[in-house]
Order: sequence, then C-alpha cells, then structure tokens
Amino acid sequence: MTSTNVKSKRMPQFDLLRIVAILIIFNYHFCIDMGADTSIFCSYKNGGWGSVGTCIFFILSGYMIHMTSKNKAVGEYLKKRFLSIYPPLWICFFIAYAITCARRNSLFWGGHPARIILSLMGVDTYVMFYGIPTYALVGEWFTGMIIFLYAMYLLLRVLMKKAPVITTIILAALYFAESMIGIQPVFAPDASVFTGVALFWLGMLFQENKSWLDFGIIKTVLATIVTAVVLFVPLPYIGNVLPWKNLLGIALFYLLTNIFSLIPYGDNSKKLLGYFGSISFIIYLIHHFVIFRVTENDMIFTTPIIITYIISLFITVFSAVIINYLISKIIK
Repeated sequence: MTSTNVKSKRMPQFDLLRIVAILIIFNYHFCIDMGADTSIFCSYKNGGWGSVGTCIFFILSGYMIHMTSKNKAVGEYLKKRFLSIYPPLWICFFIAYAITCARRNSLFWGGHPARIILSLMGVDTYVMFYGIPTYALVGEWFTGMIIFLYAMYLLLRVLMKKAPVITTIILAALYFAESMIGIQPVFAPDASVFTGVALFWLGMLFQENKSWLDFGIIKTVLATIVTAVVLFVPLPYIGNVLPWKNLLGIALFYLLTNIFSLIPYGDNSKKLLGYFGSISFIIYLIHHFVIFRVTENDMIFTTPIIITYIISLFITVFSAVIINYLISKIIK
C-alpha cells in the first residue's frame, strides 16, 4: 500500500487489487464514523471488513516486496522503502497537524512536544495501544506494522532461502497462538506483529510459488465456498474471529487476483491503475482524518449518506493527488 515515486515494474491486476483493498478500508471507517456499523460495507457475519482489507494489504505487500527486492542490495532496498514511506507520512502529518493546531488554537495539544517524534517515526497510532498519548493524526496502526515488516523483510528473505519450511511452521504456530490466547494482549489480534508477519510471509510464499495463485477449478471452488460461508454463515468463535477474517482475506486475494488477471488492460488503463495504486498509501494515510473532518459537521447528518460518502472520498483522493505531486517535486 506504499506510495512509490520511483518507477518500478507494475502489475495492473495487483494495482486494481490494491485499489479495492483501500476502498474496503475507506468504506469500513466511513461506516463506523457515521454510526452505520451494521452496513454490509462495514461488517459481515463473522467480523468487520477493515480486517479483511488489511489482510489483503499484508499479503500483497509481502508478494510485491519479495518480487522487487529479493535480490536488491540492503542499501538500495532501505533507500527505496524509506522514500516510499516517510516523505508521504511527513507531508500528510504536518498538513493534518497544522489544521489541528488551528482548530485547537494550540501547538502542543497532544502533550509533550517530544511525542511528535513518534508521529515522524510512523509509530504514534501503534504505541497508543500501550496507552501512550501521542499526536496521532494520519494513518492507523498499520503504518507502524508495515514499517516493522519492511525492516523484518531483510531477515525474512534470508529465511525464505535457507529455511522456508521451518519458518512457515514457526510463523503459523505464532499466528494461531495469537489467535487462541493473545500473545500481545494489549493489541487487537489484527494488529499483532504475529498476525502481520504471518500474512506478509504468506505473500512472500505466493511470490516464490506463483503456481499457487494460478487458476484451478478446485482452488476456485474452495475459495468461493470459503468466501460465501465466512460472509453469510455465523461460525463458532475459536479463540477469536481473526482466523475467519484472514481466511476470507486469503480467499478473496486468490479470487480477485484471478478475476483481475482476466481483464484485457490497455496502456491507458494500466497507467491509470498504476497511478492510483501508487497513491494508495497516501489515500490510506489521510482518509480517516478527512472522514473525521467531514462527518464532524452537524450539517452532514441532514445530508444523504451517499452524498457525504462521495464528498469524503473526493476530498481524500483529490488531496492524495496534490500531496503525491508535492512529494514527486521534493524527491526530484
């Protein structure tokens, strides 16, 4: 879900998948903030759509990072990941910070100014799970998680070469331990590092074993059944509902990848999808801040919800386009 101002090989089916995933998360947060948590865009029989969107992003991130970076030098890899994360994060944060300071008439409304460092590091929302007050304004816990995963990748790519089977077993065991007993009890299971690493590793496995994602009648039937069952049939709680959410995310990842691979993309559609895929991280960073600003207006509750949704989405995407332009100028 990261912004990329450095040209890289793009796959239109994955750009489209990235766009769908960010819309899933946007819709989820919009519905929550509008008090429409029973909407089909917010929840299904076994959980909320937000977790499904992040599941898809973790898998997709593992796949794309491993595809483009398995043989990169450490310095080149770190430089590219830094440029994909921090310029967008810092610009989005300072814009949101300036707006919030003006609204609150205070520079240090979040407490000790040193806490701004947590925002600049991208971990402000994540450390809030520990009850630490911060200046969190943009992004969600996902930002801190993806930064951690990008750092971990340098180890994970070695393990993929040296010990893929034993690493898969260990990460799967940690994932299910998190699901059943909660290894990080102060965190929502979706936000646990054990959940993030396991799904990111799965994406790496898909990239190493591309045939796993190839179309197959049995695989497609199973993925379709899994999707239908998790969406519409209340399933028993096994520890927590995280495994069902992630099972849905994995099934949708497979199905949508195959469906989107069938589309005959033209050059213009590839460029358009590539562009919006490249700004998906910026959209993610600012979408909740924009939704908050739009929905806090009392007049919104007399406006049809679809109009409020369109306004929120338009402002988010338009702002992301402008911010991406600024970043491209700064980096150049």
